[in-house]
Amino acid sequence: MKKFLFAAVAALALTACGGSPKTAMVKACTESGESDANCTCIADSLEKNLDADTFKAVATAMAAGEEAGNKMMEELPAEKQGAVMGALMSAGMGCMMGGTEG
Repeated sequence: MKKFLFAAVAALALTACGGSPKTAMVKACTESGESDANCTCIADSLEKNLDADTFKAVATAMAAGEEAGNKMMEELPAEKQGAVMGALMSAGMGCMMGGTEG
């Protein structure tokens, strides 16, 4: 519960600082070396294919950095982790192959 509270506070901090979860996700993605177009496509696809709370959790995890982000993702319920993996695979196939999701 304590870790979930931390993730929720981090998500609120993202929006309080003037950035949306989607903006934070795109920023974290581009900082990892992906193109802005691919990152935007991925964020659009995830936003479309995940419920709002799960999307915010993924965006928060991405913005937190690899180690902290992985820990946050591991703390999601199994069904949410499955939804995230499916959405990421769909986004990867659609976006990385030159298509646009959204």
